[in-house]
Amino acid sequence: MRTKLFLSFLFVILIALLSNLVFERLIINDFNAYVKGSEEDRIYWIMASVEGSYKNGTWDDFLLQEAVHWAAMLGFETYVTDQNNRQIISTSDILAHLNPVMLKRMASLFELPTGYGEYTWYPLYVEGNEIGKIYFRPLKRLGFLPQKEEIFRKRGRQFLLITFAIAGGGAIFLSFVFTFFLSKPLRLLTEAAEEVAAGNFSTRVKLNQGPFSKLFKRRDEIERLSETFNYMVSALQREDALRKHLTSNIAHELRTPLTIVKGNLEALEDGVIKDPKEVFARIKSEIDRIIDLVQGIEDITHAEASFFKKGKKEEIELEEFIRNITDSYQSVIREKGLYLHMEGPIMRVKTYPDKLHIILKNLINNAYRYTDDGGITVSWGPSNRGFFIEVKDTGKGMDDKEIKKIFDRFYKGESSQGRGLGLSIVKELVETIGAEITVQSKPGKGSLFRVEFPAS
Repeated sequence: MRTKLFLSFLFVILIALLSNLVFERLIINDFNAYVKGSEEDRIYWIMASVEGSYKNGTWDDFLLQEAVHWAAMLGFETYVTDQNNRQIISTSDILAHLNPVMLKRMASLFELPTGYGEYTWYPLYVEGNEIGKIYFRPLKRLGFLPQKEEIFRKRGRQFLLITFAIAGGGAIFLSFVFTFFLSKPLRLLTEAAEEVAAGNFSTRVKLNQGPFSKLFKRRDEIERLSETFNYMVSALQREDALRKHLTSNIAHELRTPLTIVKGNLEALEDGVIKDPKEVFARIKSEIDRIIDLVQGIEDITHAEASFFKKGKKEEIELEEFIRNITDSYQSVIREKGLYLHMEGPIMRVKTYPDKLHIILKNLINNAYRYTDDGGITVSWGPSNRGFFIEVKDTGKGMDDKEIKKIFDRFYKGESSQGRGLGLSIVKELVETIGAEITVQSKPGKGSLFRVEFPAS
């Protein structure tokens, strides 16, 4: 991963270098084209002046001399020929008769008297007729103008090199930074996945640690992936623990009724028990107990399907949601001579409806089983954490010793007629959604179960 990221940044840097080289070449070419264009403009000005010195079929010597002088001042060594290719005038002719002061001034600008390179000629026309040719070649310029042009070319190259060095250096630095900060979370996820594959379900991915954790802490895709991974591992850890616990509990719960069934059949076979109906009644009772246990296992299976699916929060109207659940209990509670009271404000909350349904249903069912007089009150409201739901009954109550055991799977009190699974399922679901459950109870005074749900 790191190598791929670094090579990607390196490729970007190479593209930037190529772009800089192309850009530098284009700038220099454009500047040279500008200089060349200016030179051609000067040549056309000179040609126009020379053509203007030809009048009525003859050359005006004064105007021709002025034109050739002007050409020299513009940086060209020139000479003019007529139709027969005979030289009429040249730069050397002008310089030979030039004022010493003017000559000195020109000598400070150009290397006189001759230019450099090959001559380039252009035809001269007057009224559509060719009157001769003019030949040009540049004089070597002295002073600041050629230096400025060269300085411009040099500075242009330097500017592009400096910008590339800054951009390239920054890109290399960022490549190391991003390679580290992007690949490290993925590397941690990979290592954690390998640990889980090896059977270590206590592994968790911890991101945003180190001196730059606050600076780079963002809830991005990798952060969400890490949270999902941790939730998945927690679910696997819970599933593994529940599987072991369930296997142990099933073996324990099945051993007793099967032993009783076997013992009664052996007693019947040995003639210890003479009445078969008595044996069959005992066997039927133990089989009913086994069926009840299997039903409990099915309840666990359905509940655990909810444990391992995090799901999505939904916004619900809390009073309406609770009323839909309590309405299904109204008839059986009235048949027992109890009341079912609801109280709480109108409020909308975001939660996991499927899990909340199981939690509330099990709490009401638990209260119903252990209440013979009075009734059950379901209340709700806002809290510091988010919102709460309470289920209070006027039932038998519990002492502190029993409160510590009620959330254990298959734990049943002395007078319990249930399977010992309801409250353990509530506890596990509460922990799954990040909520918290507390119990207040006294023998003979009833019990109060309070669940605090997070706001988000």
